[in-house]
Amino acid sequence: MVQLRLKEFRKSSQSENWIKIRQGRYTAIDPPNKVEVATLAHELDKVLFSRGVHYLKDPKTEEYNFTPYLENIIQPVNINFDALPAYITSSKDNSLLSMAREHQKRYIGSTSSISATLSQFYFAMSNFKPVNISGLSPVFKDMSNKFTRGTKMAASIYLRWKDGVYAIDADKSLDKDETILSVMGKSLEKVLTTEPEEFERYLKENEDSDILEERNKPESYAYGEFGKFLLRSQLDCYHPRLKRKTFDLKTRAAIPVRLDVSNYSKYLGYSLKKHQGLYESYEREYYDMLRSAFLKYIFQVRIGHMDGVLVAYHNTKKIFGFQYISRKEMDKRLFGSSRIGDLVFHRSLAMLEALLDKATEKYPEQTLRLSFDTSPGEKNAMMNIFVEAVPSSEHDTEKYEMEPYEDLTVYRLQTNSFINGVQVHGPLSFQNPHEDHWNMRYRLNEVYEDDPEKKMEQFKLMRRRQATVMRPDEDSSKPSPLLEKLYKISQDTLNEDKLKETDK
Repeated sequence: MVQLRLKEFRKSSQSENWIKIRQGRYTAIDPPNKVEVATLAHELDKVLFSRGVHYLKDPKTEEYNFTPYLENIIQPVNINFDALPAYITSSKDNSLLSMAREHQKRYIGSTSSISATLSQFYFAMSNFKPVNISGLSPVFKDMSNKFTRGTKMAASIYLRWKDGVYAIDADKSLDKDETILSVMGKSLEKVLTTEPEEFERYLKENEDSDILEERNKPESYAYGEFGKFLLRSQLDCYHPRLKRKTFDLKTRAAIPVRLDVSNYSKYLGYSLKKHQGLYESYEREYYDMLRSAFLKYIFQVRIGHMDGVLVAYHNTKKIFGFQYISRKEMDKRLFGSSRIGDLVFHRSLAMLEALLDKATEKYPEQTLRLSFDTSPGEKNAMMNIFVEAVPSSEHDTEKYEMEPYEDLTVYRLQTNSFINGVQVHGPLSFQNPHEDHWNMRYRLNEVYEDDPEKKMEQFKLMRRRQATVMRPDEDSSKPSPLLEKLYKISQDTLNEDKLKETDK
């Protein structure tokens, strides 16, 4: 396969219809009202400034490094969630809409509504560049360095018309039910940022009527602008000694719970007992996060101008330990350097803006549903974008979970990269990510204009793949060998614990 140099490409007929990506920077916008950001409780702030995993309880000495109060997780059934602020989608955030009009922005979104879409643009420009798993112990040398199926899955959003502004909301039609993990994430974040006596007020048994006033307290947000975008990020935590001051809190369930979340109670014996190894180790959880969560995390961190993420590892019954992962560390694992990470973020936003402009030009002043589906190629990746015009009376009905709305258009995005002037074939690869010069072009065209059957076929195929990932219980008749192994490990640990109790 012939690799053109950039100068040759510019002079050739191949350069036609390829667009040079618009340069831009994502910059902070002051919030309309400054709300104090939470801080860590329980002396957890020492995790922020010491690399690696911090055990809650040392598995060998059984001595606690943090308060024992954190070990046993208070279950969601015991928590008064009515006292916690409800999540507000972009389209229902009146403050965000007002800010967009004030700053003359066309598109608004939040970390949760836009991160998966930005990931698809990264896959398109990098042709699914593998992640960097170097430095892990030898047991991982033959393990995959590719993103997980769930991470690569097509992303779908609603672009809701709001009187001059388009609001980006995540499409939840295939993911309606809250899991134990999403519910527990809300309560664990509160546990980590409040002292025990304060958190007790949120328990149902205490019936503190004053606590319901907490629900209406304003949340703390960071805002940023890029081109026609205004984006919002909720701020979880603050520490004055961090370079960027704020960071995200992430609660990460152990591998069997994540893989079989509807049967999570089968794996309550599975615990994290060691630093390294394929099973029952923090290294395994880090490896899985790298392939399944880091890309989402890094976009969220950048949208919120944050420093990194603090991860609390658990199995829904117990917390095992904590780890702080900086923006710089995630950038190195994913992109090679923070310099490339910044380019990825800005170029993803620039291409998304160009696509939304094209879609809203064809379907002006109405709500749309868009799905972004990227597939790898020998030379370049290719993204199909499905754009549906949504009737005002039928936004989220079950009828359209697997079927498109009546009016469907498909666009195709392709990218062309040159590193140090040489065209890239295959996944993006840098010799020196701190200095290499990366030029990029993209092409965006409508496809299947005269082939409605092909459009329908491609749309249904994309939705079926989404459903397979988002509803795994409907697609499996028996547990995988891996889950069977993890279940046995869990049962063995529970039996060992029973013997220890008997011997006491």
